[in-house]
Amino acid sequence: MSLTDAHIAQSSPVTDQALPVGTSLSGGKFTITDHLGIGGFGITYRAIDNTLGRAIVVKECFPEDFCFRDGLQVFPRNQGLAETFRATVKMFMREARSLAQLRHPNIVAVHSVFEENDTAYMVLDLIEGRDLYDILDAQTAPLPPARVKEILLQLLDAIEKVHEMDLLHRDISPDNILIEANGTPVLIDFGAARGEASRRTRAVSSLLVVKEGYSPQEFYIAGAEQSPSSDLYALGATFYHVLSGEAPPNSQSRLVDVAGKKPDPSPPLLGRIEGYDDGFLRAIDMAMEIHPADRLQSAAKWRAMILEGEAEDASRPRSGSRPQSGAISLELEMSLTQLVQETNTEVRRTSKVPEAPKTPPPPEPDKVEKPAWLDEFNKESLAPKAPSQPANDAGSARPRTTFVGGAAAPDADKTEVNWVGRAQEKQDRLRAEQAASYGLDEVPSAPKAKTKVVSTPIQPPADHDAEAEEPDPLLALRAHARSSTRKWFLAVLLGLFLLAVMVVLSQHI
Repeated sequence: MSLTDAHIAQSSPVTDQALPVGTSLSGGKFTITDHLGIGGFGITYRAIDNTLGRAIVVKECFPEDFCFRDGLQVFPRNQGLAETFRATVKMFMREARSLAQLRHPNIVAVHSVFEENDTAYMVLDLIEGRDLYDILDAQTAPLPPARVKEILLQLLDAIEKVHEMDLLHRDISPDNILIEANGTPVLIDFGAARGEASRRTRAVSSLLVVKEGYSPQEFYIAGAEQSPSSDLYALGATFYHVLSGEAPPNSQSRLVDVAGKKPDPSPPLLGRIEGYDDGFLRAIDMAMEIHPADRLQSAAKWRAMILEGEAEDASRPRSGSRPQSGAISLELEMSLTQLVQETNTEVRRTSKVPEAPKTPPPPEPDKVEKPAWLDEFNKESLAPKAPSQPANDAGSARPRTTFVGGAAAPDADKTEVNWVGRAQEKQDRLRAEQAASYGLDEVPSAPKAKTKVVSTPIQPPADHDAEAEEPDPLLALRAHARSSTRKWFLAVLLGLFLLAVMVVLSQHI
């Protein structure tokens, strides 16, 4: 219900049971200037506070199904309803006094309550704004999620305050939430005596006022227990409408389908509404559970679920999202990380020491049959010698070899071997053997030299070509190690440079 001047001018005519415009109340303190609306348990008027000179709202306790007006006075329709009517008026007065103690920016303020014309009246602030139902009806696009969360959190705070006073609103719906010009949501039109009336007798069950789609199933049953979860169901149904664009199905029909093992005609919001975190949607679905025991039991629990969902959503990384202050962009961080990983991989790969190349063993030289004369030659060369005479040059330690002619050697005591003659004889013998093998009579031999040779044993010359000089594998390993060290040093410098870049960026972003 909107309380703006424009909405008042467009409102439909109120029943003829309403007080006429110009009626004075409370000894002339208030004067009715317009009719705002009528409900199952009351009539709402626009009025003037003649003392303060300001516009106000006056709500009259008028359950029209079991009372009527004669002039200004209100009477029960029959004697059987008299007691119920009087109990309803008393409950209206009591809850008005309780509401007057509430001081909350999201709850309409009650300034006074009084009895007159055999009924009761409540004086409230006039809220200049539009109701949530009108806003939803006029919207061509859904409300922004941030704005929806803001409104819901403020209303949860207000309802928690109401429940702390051991009160229930009993009539939460989009048309009972006004949005002021500054954007503040205000909860209006408390159900007041409705709960007491439902508890008094089953005879007034037809007087139970419910709102299709918003009232929980216990509001349809006279004498059913009502609790804070009843208000939370109505608030959940209201925001179900805000998010989905339509009111949820009647709670009675939902109860019948669920009891009959059929699908719930009100599908959950979780998983089908975009722009909201899972915690926010899950909380609304839990508040709208059919059975009261399955619902959220307090506004504080509902608010906690919303805040937990926001925290989880904020901690979840999103690609393409704008980084917060002091954070490096995700794209830059991923690029730097990839570059460092590639550098480390290359360093590890190039730092592996390769195995030394296997050098094939040198081919074995062709075996040459050792001539028989060589053994005899070495045997005689290694024979023990008599002590030699002192050398001519006392300072030289080298053995001296002396060549003489056919005459005897000057040193008679020294054993001398004519090696040249022996070699010549063997050479002549070999020539003779070769000539015999070719069928020749004789092979001329070289003239024998009459020379004696005194020498140390002759060793066969070393075969320098038998074993080729091989390259040293340690030189290759050292060269590779120097190359790997240079690459590792360059990688460390690159890592330090990238770290400096990240620090600078984190300070400037």
